[in-house]
Amino acid sequence: MSYVPLPNRGVILLQGPDIRDFLQGIITNDITKLQDKQVIYSLLLSSQGRYLYDFFLIQKGKNILLECEKEYLLEIIEKLNLLKTYLKVKIRDISEKYKVGVMLSNSKEVENAVTFADPRHKLLGIRIISPVESEIEDIEVGNFEKYEQVRIQNLVASGAQDMIQNKSFPLQFMIDKIGGLTFNKGCYIGQEVVARMHRMPLRKKIYLVASKHKIPTAGTKVTNDKQQEIGELRSSINNIGIALLNVEDVNNTDALFIDDAEIEIQN
Repeated sequence: MSYVPLPNRGVILLQGPDIRDFLQGIITNDITKLQDKQVIYSLLLSSQGRYLYDFFLIQKGKNILLECEKEYLLEIIEKLNLLKTYLKVKIRDISEKYKVGVMLSNSKEVENAVTFADPRHKLLGIRIISPVESEIEDIEVGNFEKYEQVRIQNLVASGAQDMIQNKSFPLQFMIDKIGGLTFNKGCYIGQEVVARMHRMPLRKKIYLVASKHKIPTAGTKVTNDKQQEIGELRSSINNIGIALLNVEDVNNTDALFIDDAEIEIQN
């Protein structure tokens, strides 16, 4: 059992009688799935159906916690305040009071903490939102690299690490496969583009790739056996990575390369 601190994550508090209706009209997931002790993973898209932000929503009494990348936290608050118009919704950054971490393998009771299983994949552990002054005793503190190894190995795309704001389409990153969007609710921002792409074969999608050597950083181009560019690497750790590739090119090539190193797609 190990606890991995996630200092890159922040927490927003959402309050008010209109908060569920507000979220239902803008996020990719279905807010009716959110009940006490349950959580949903969701995205906020542009009107063109492209990724802006991803986050977890957690029911806490009458309020909802939004756990997100700290890098985008103020942007998210600004965006939500812009979208709420006349609705009775209060939005507040509470990151100074709470810290975020994840427990890999077994869970452990943490006093005054909000805990939930990561809905994207069972091997991504139990996430913990706890007061900054709290201590998790008698447990090994793991490192972020270990957590990333598990995430990438299971082909779970992460917004900040894998997707590009105002460019990436969620279906290409298999967000529907990890429970991040639904096709069975009413309209939300970008819904028409998502529905249209859902009816058509994907031209690009993510693959888990591996090499005998350390894989380079995000943005490195992937080429085929004819040295033609067919995609690019997104996040990576050690010798594995997530790559966004042209599906047709993958199906019609005998070998893939990053720089001069050959890579293989993992089933």
